[in-house]
Amino acid sequence: MTTTAAPTAAPTGSPDPGPRPARVRAPWRPVPAVVGFLAAWVALFSWSGMIAEPSGFLVPVGVSGLVLALAGSALRWLRVASYAVAAVQAVLGLLLLNAFFAGGSSLLGVVPTGASLSRLAVLVENGARALNYYAAPVESFSTATQALLAACGLLVVYAVDVLALGLRRPPLAALPLLVALSVPVTILLEDLALPVFVVCAVLFVWLLAAERHDRWGRGRAEDLPHRGPDDGRTVADPGRGLVWQVALGAVVLALLLAPLLPVSDALPDDGLGEGVGTGAGDVRLNTTVNPFISLRRELIEQTGTPLLYARTRSDDTAYLRTTVLDRFSGQEWRPSQRDLPSDQMADGVLPGPPGLAPGTGGPESEWDFELAPSYTTSWLPLPYPLREIEVEGNWRYDERTFDVALVRGRAPLGLEYAARAFTPRVTAAQLDSALRPPASVREEGTALPRDLPPVIAQTAREVTRGADSGFAQAVALQDWFRTSGGFTYSLEQRDGSGMDLLADFVTTDRVGYCEQFATAMATMARTLGIPARVAVGFLAPEQQPDGRLLYTSDTRHAWPELYFSGAGWVRFEPTPGGRTGATPDYTRQSPDEPTSAPTPSDEASPEAAPEPESLPEDAADGAGEGGLPWWSLLVPVGLVLLAGGPTLWRRRLRSQRRLDGGPSVTDEAAAEGAWAELRAVVLDEGRDWPRSRTPREQARRVAAQADAATPEDLRALEALLAEVERVRYSGGRTGGGVREAVRTQEVEQTLVRWQRLLRRTDEGRVARWRRQWWPASLSAG
Repeated sequence: MTTTAAPTAAPTGSPDPGPRPARVRAPWRPVPAVVGFLAAWVALFSWSGMIAEPSGFLVPVGVSGLVLALAGSALRWLRVASYAVAAVQAVLGLLLLNAFFAGGSSLLGVVPTGASLSRLAVLVENGARALNYYAAPVESFSTATQALLAACGLLVVYAVDVLALGLRRPPLAALPLLVALSVPVTILLEDLALPVFVVCAVLFVWLLAAERHDRWGRGRAEDLPHRGPDDGRTVADPGRGLVWQVALGAVVLALLLAPLLPVSDALPDDGLGEGVGTGAGDVRLNTTVNPFISLRRELIEQTGTPLLYARTRSDDTAYLRTTVLDRFSGQEWRPSQRDLPSDQMADGVLPGPPGLAPGTGGPESEWDFELAPSYTTSWLPLPYPLREIEVEGNWRYDERTFDVALVRGRAPLGLEYAARAFTPRVTAAQLDSALRPPASVREEGTALPRDLPPVIAQTAREVTRGADSGFAQAVALQDWFRTSGGFTYSLEQRDGSGMDLLADFVTTDRVGYCEQFATAMATMARTLGIPARVAVGFLAPEQQPDGRLLYTSDTRHAWPELYFSGAGWVRFEPTPGGRTGATPDYTRQSPDEPTSAPTPSDEASPEAAPEPESLPEDAADGAGEGGLPWWSLLVPVGLVLLAGGPTLWRRRLRSQRRLDGGPSVTDEAAAEGAWAELRAVVLDEGRDWPRSRTPREQARRVAAQADAATPEDLRALEALLAEVERVRYSGGRTGGGVREAVRTQEVEQTLVRWQRLLRRTDEGRVARWRRQWWPASLSAG
């Protein structure tokens, strides 16, 4: 065996640092990725209140998210570039969503087609519309809402994985987690479930510790756990335990101290009730005074006291609301508890009214109001619905009832404010074909006392016999009170109270004023399963010489509002026409008249969602203009190949062509393959490889470009050089040791070690990413 000199010598005078441990690939550790997925998935449980069947999106996200996490962890272990891993995960997530929600339109139930992708897009879009149309939890259109929440949930899982594992910044994963956890607070207006917060927080802490431990296994040698001087035991980094202690301590402190934080903005006693603070700037209004008391007194006294002045060009000046009575105790109707957080200030543009389909049009009108000097109120008189309010003071609106209450102090005398209202284009056809209201609206809007006299429900069924829809039943009740039922409007007081008086009113007495008519119709509607409530406000004003409209105590009024999906809370008028005039126009239309209002539908699924015009005409087969052509699938495939193809091809060449050819590969081919891989490593790191030189000159050039090579590194390079020279210059006689020397893990360790030594430290991140994306050895030939 011929001895050869080392390709180069260590620098003269430099101390011998001794052999350095070879850097080998750490075992696959999927724990950090799985922990990150679990943290995101648990956070999504806070979305359960948005739809009636949350398992419809939690299960797909659980399965798909776990696949994404494991795939990303495996690709990173194979040292695929981080941007390529993110691209592969994004396409994989789309494929999984397609399989779950559009598998019937996919090839073999898995491979996306133009029709399946079109259907998936329609479901997500219509799911967003459905969540905007209906109050949570949305029970209708389950397929569309589940698809939307699954897509959003998978995006949260994807963001956590990319931030924590892809970018190696685990603290940034808190951002998507906080977004997910904030949904019940900002959208559902519910408190965050304590178990969800605790489990998510613990998993996030685990992610920090697990990811750091994963870095120890893959980082630099000096970052690895060090060993004891004598027994070789691993000495753990004390910082790991500190991470757990500090983080868990923060979680415990958050749970203990949050209830002790001071609250502010409490509501003083102003005649409405007591304001209870639920957080900084939040108010919960407990109403204890029934607005019917003042209405009854003012109508009976008939003093004509000026209460409110208004200016507007609107043709519809009646029915200004002050309060909504949505709780029926059996003895009386009264306002329920109001939640008035600080972010619901009634000064500016307002969100859409509950239940009203977004985009519903109608004529708008500008209003200017002024409270009369003798009128003080904590409920702001306003038309309904509204686009915008301009008012000074701490006025806030309730998202369920959309009435406006004052949460601090009293309204100043002569308060001036303005509003922009609109009249939705609601038709009989739209109301007659309305879908079943969401469960939350039905539960609250149809609640009745257990001891309600049976005669009330029995009378409601008799009056509405033959009506085949909720709207038809409502119109039948309204017409019965106004015309066919033999009722008489009178301010004369009747003996009795509560449900007994109500039963007498609908059966024998049939004499009353707006309070009796409104409460009777709302109660009977609830017995039929139609959500109903009572609104209190003003009726027709008096025209003043200066052009203003005057609402007096004599114009106080009450009327019922019934809920229909897509239209929200709709006004009806059971009080006889001698007092109120004509009924709303949609109650006098035929349901057979066509409607231009948007109606939820989904050609792809009977449960899948609103706006028929949003569904492509040929979505079922992907052949129409709305469907995606088959060749559009080449776009995501091309992006994946462009992003990760070069890196994956480089891995394949390294594994199959050079080092792992199998037992059939000769010793000569194994040695040449190892040397070819060294050349590829040098070129990939942007270093020079003298192509037309001898192996020894090439080895010397490689060693000269490494600044910190140790004697151990040089000996490893010399051993590889010796085997290549034997193959090339000894006539094929290799001494029988090539297979063991060249095709063992030692060669792999040598290549990894020299790749680290040759890595440039003076180049920017962009240049580094560019070389990782397209390894230079692929184009060097």
